Amino acid sequence: MSKLPPIWLACCAVASWWAAVYSLGRWTVLFVLGPVHEDLRFTYVAAEAGLRFGWSKIYDPATLQSLSTSFPSTQQYIHGSYTYINPPLLAWIFAPFTLASEPAAYAMWTLVSLGALVCAWFLAAPYSGLARVTLLLLAIGLWPLLWGLYLGQPDLLVIALVAAAWWFCARDMPIGTGVALALATFLKPQVVIVIPLALLVSARYRHVAAWVIACAALGAATVAALGSSGLASWWEALKAVQADPAQTNETLARILGLGPLTYALWALQGAAALFVAYRRREAEIVFAAGILGSAAVGFHFHYWDYTSLVLAAWLVLRTSPQLAHRLWLATGVVPMQVMTYQASSTTLVLVAPQLAWDAVWLAILVVGSVGETRVPAAARVPAVKGSTDPVIGG
Repeated sequence: MSKLPPIWLACCAVASWWAAVYSLGRWTVLFVLGPVHEDLRFTYVAAEAGLRFGWSKIYDPATLQSLSTSFPSTQQYIHGSYTYINPPLLAWIFAPFTLASEPAAYAMWTLVSLGALVCAWFLAAPYSGLARVTLLLLAIGLWPLLWGLYLGQPDLLVIALVAAAWWFCARDMPIGTGVALALATFLKPQVVIVIPLALLVSARYRHVAAWVIACAALGAATVAALGSSGLASWWEALKAVQADPAQTNETLARILGLGPLTYALWALQGAAALFVAYRRREAEIVFAAGILGSAAVGFHFHYWDYTSLVLAAWLVLRTSPQLAHRLWLATGVVPMQVMTYQASSTTLVLVAPQLAWDAVWLAILVVGSVGETRVPAAARVPAVKGSTDPVIGG
């Protein structure tokens, strides 16, 4: 007879299952009611503009507006902060999807995003059996992930690439690390900005060098594709978007404003993340600290970008942290779910618990790194699926 799971694990699995069912069901309802979201429309028309008029036109408001006429009248407006601003790489990846209609492209993109999450889970999630499956169901059930899917954001692709970068790094394969991390950087730099620095202070110089070279190659391709006119249009789009206060709603700037205290706290948390990477040096902790540090110092960060913390939690759990540390990670579900979309006037109340939780988690990592014996920068690959943990494993 097979051993039954602990009752607490069975309860967590059932709760996570229903959370995942609700999340996917909610997306399905939203898709039926509006089968193309306006945020994904930006990527769709940018990719279409690149294919039809050249990649230098993907940030041109007039071109994007002309390609938006097939959308509902309320979703045809391209102007100022209401436009495509992602790096060209996202439009390049999305280009094949424009062969289908907007609703079909939206559905296929969502499936690809979910597939990317499963890939990240397969590579990085700890434990085995029901405990491991529960981690995937819980991730799908988190509100920021649902909102990212609804908006057609590329965050799950970024998470998969960062998971791949960790996998290569843990096996001391710097080219794979550099390429995967560079692709993630050119999709959403704000989600991964601290990871290369964390790799640097952990003495993984070849991995950082590979990232620099891969970024240089992608940068050269970007310049060649956009040309001077495209780069100028992109710069104008970035300035218009960053001038919109809504872009900092889910950051410390929303609470404290863009002043000396905010910059000091950003610097302190960034330094704390790098301290953790310097002291611990396990690939799992280095990447987790880089992900958490990126979220802590983000000045252009949104609800859905906090999904990256799921991967950070998986990586930390692979190192068999103390029970108190694991319990704190479990409580992270609460601030994630509290970040329910509301009017901007309530954003402060909704995002403050998440920012506080992130800061405490960073402090826990710092405390756990004080006096820690530093391990070599060479690859250290822990048990992939099993767990000897008396509380979690089974």
